[in-house]
Amino acid sequence: MNRHLRSRAAALALAIGTAACSPALNWREVPMQGLVALLPCKPDHAERQLQLGPSGVTLRMSGCEASGALYAISHVRVVDPAQLQATHMAWRQATLAAMQATAVPVTVPPPSTLTGGQSQSALNPEKLVGKRPDGSAVQAQLIWLNKGQDIYHVAVYGSTLQPEMTEMLFSELSPR
Repeated sequence: MNRHLRSRAAALALAIGTAACSPALNWREVPMQGLVALLPCKPDHAERQLQLGPSGVTLRMSGCEASGALYAISHVRVVDPAQLQATHMAWRQATLAAMQATAVPVTVPPPSTLTGGQSQSALNPEKLVGKRPDGSAVQAQLIWLNKGQDIYHVAVYGSTLQPEMTEMLFSELSPR
């Protein structure tokens, strides 16, 4: 092989090797009002007012799309601590209704409580199947967390969810 062809072959091999090593999921820390989560892409941020059960709240969201999945963390602060459970239930119900979830557990798991220094590796997100607004199938893994008067919702939605798409998100949640 002449020198020019070897040079081109080496450049092609380097380009293929570099492309193979570039991660589809580029995990980064994303702070969210007292919670730090890892998302696999640079998130967009939004905020809106809405009514969740008895409470009017400000919903803050950060999310992005990577590897065919939507990753999101959301937060609300409940002003009246007596409304915490009702707000959590209303939020969960609205989320499941929006995705027309079919694999809903009979008993509703209580939200996990975040405490300083607590390892979140034991968190088990709910695994659900539902529909997108266009009627196509969607899988979801989601969890709600409480810290004082704050409620967090951490979720990933996709046509097919593999462990490598979700484990970092749920295992690395930590209070800030």
